[in-house]
Amino acid sequence: MIRRRRTITVAMVAAGLAMFGGAATANAQTPDEQFVSAMTKMGIPFAPDEDLPAVGHKVCDMLTAGLTGNPNPVPAVRGVVQTLESNTELTKQQAVGVMQASTYIYCPQWARLIGR
Repeated sequence: MIRRRRTITVAMVAAGLAMFGGAATANAQTPDEQFVSAMTKMGIPFAPDEDLPAVGHKVCDMLTAGLTGNPNPVPAVRGVVQTLESNTELTKQQAVGVMQASTYIYCPQWARLIGR
């Protein structure tokens, strides 16, 4: 009896994984699609011809340059936010949003250093 229940349980779990696993794959987005979607959801204004993924990668490049070997992340994080503010028409809050989205999507190794 126990063996039969175990077999039924395993079969149900396998069927559930197959069903939900297929749905997750169908809705999967590339990191670039995730980044563009995040910018759209946050209402970040960019020109229609702007290469948003390139912006996200550049943010990660700046963070990597500023954080590698530096025990204090504050100057690097502030530098990225200030660069985004001065080179675009973004507010400070929007610049922080771009930095956070870039970090979580493209360079998660720095996510713990940039705050929430």
